[in-house]
Amino acid sequence: MYPGMQDTIVAVSTPAGRSFHAIIRISGPEAIPCVRSIFIPATNIEWKDIPSYSSLKGFICSSKEQVSIPVFLYLMKKPFSYTKEDVVEIHTTGSPPLLEILLDTLLSEKIQAHRSIRLSQPGEFTKRAFLHGRIDLAQAEATMRIIRAQTDLELAAAVEQLTGNVSRQIRQIQDKIVSLLAQIEAAIDFSDQDIELIPATEIIRQLAELKIAISRLFHQPETGKVSTEGIGAVFYGKPNVGKSSLINALLGKRRSIVSDVPGTTRDIVADTVEIGGICFKLTDTAGVEVIKEAGIAGLTEKVQSVLKRAQVVLLVFDGSLSLAEQFLELKVDDLAAITIVIVNKSDLTSLRQSLPPELEKYPVVYTSAQTGEGLEELKYLLIDTVLGGRIETIPCLMNIRQKDALQRSLHSVQCAVESAQRDESHEFIALDVRAAADAMGEVLGSVTTEDILTKIFSEFCIGK
Repeated sequence: MYPGMQDTIVAVSTPAGRSFHAIIRISGPEAIPCVRSIFIPATNIEWKDIPSYSSLKGFICSSKEQVSIPVFLYLMKKPFSYTKEDVVEIHTTGSPPLLEILLDTLLSEKIQAHRSIRLSQPGEFTKRAFLHGRIDLAQAEATMRIIRAQTDLELAAAVEQLTGNVSRQIRQIQDKIVSLLAQIEAAIDFSDQDIELIPATEIIRQLAELKIAISRLFHQPETGKVSTEGIGAVFYGKPNVGKSSLINALLGKRRSIVSDVPGTTRDIVADTVEIGGICFKLTDTAGVEVIKEAGIAGLTEKVQSVLKRAQVVLLVFDGSLSLAEQFLELKVDDLAAITIVIVNKSDLTSLRQSLPPELEKYPVVYTSAQTGEGLEELKYLLIDTVLGGRIETIPCLMNIRQKDALQRSLHSVQCAVESAQRDESHEFIALDVRAAADAMGEVLGSVTTEDILTKIFSEFCIGK
């Protein structure tokens, strides 16, 4: 039994701040008695006869503050709740002072004297759902991915994992590993009776099938480069070419400081924007001449590091000045990212210069941050880098912890194959097969430690 599992926990489960609606969630053996002692229903009710999934209208009275707060209660009795415990949700107006009064009332000395109730730790509701078997560990991590999703694609991938489709595939593979292990260990038990329960060729065949199945799971289509922060798009060019103005225009708000004075941006500024359902992280860099100033320590290294990590580099030029001269100041020979050329300030000149030969291989767009000219075309080019297949967009269904466990399972299966091919004893083969099963179990949480659980659930919000 994990410490504190018998406690009743409470927390605000909606985001902080003012809102039209807010929810306080309570879970544990004392959830219903705790609320019953301070709730005044709008109509007469018999608590013992209330079925699960019932809603009750009424008031919660705070003797300390001398107020009655209108609320709706939603009751979910065990085991038909998220945590498989008795759960009560208090729905009321999203006023922070009001929520503080409700929490204070629930945790008051009068309640505490009779009930074991405390504030929830981060992720404790989901942790209880996992420990009580409502969800497995992969689904618990998917819950966090849903909370943190910034685009429809990321949300769809997280929902896919939460539905249990990935878990079912993993569980099927784990069952096959365990079945093979049982056959090998049975063969070990009967080895002194000259009975060959499973020949080496059959072991190798089953291990080969397992290896293929794990490899397919491990190498599912994924971006590998697309993080939850968005696709990295870096604006790079000389000072005062309009990088900051372009970013502000794409964001639809003022994020970067804009000025006619060259070199206003003297550090790296980043923000995210969703374009066509795809999340982009737009990064504004200091102009090339500013980078060269010796007085700004470490700026050159920071900008070069950002450029190396970028997935899309947007080279920005001032269309009213010589493109060739500006290009000489830029170092674009070693750009590994997808590159788009932006000729900005097209409203200042009607002439369109020829691009330097080195830039002709890149798509070019003529823009004006002041008039909005070319912004839609720029958005199209950004989306096309993704939808055109140059950057994949299917978010990875596995996180680092899960992929590490799968990799270890795959390695153990390979070791078992090599042992079987060398005709080693069943005992050595069984060791690797068991290691493979344990590693698969780590993904679902059937084999885990308290340290791993603490790390995973500590990253959740309180109230989730």
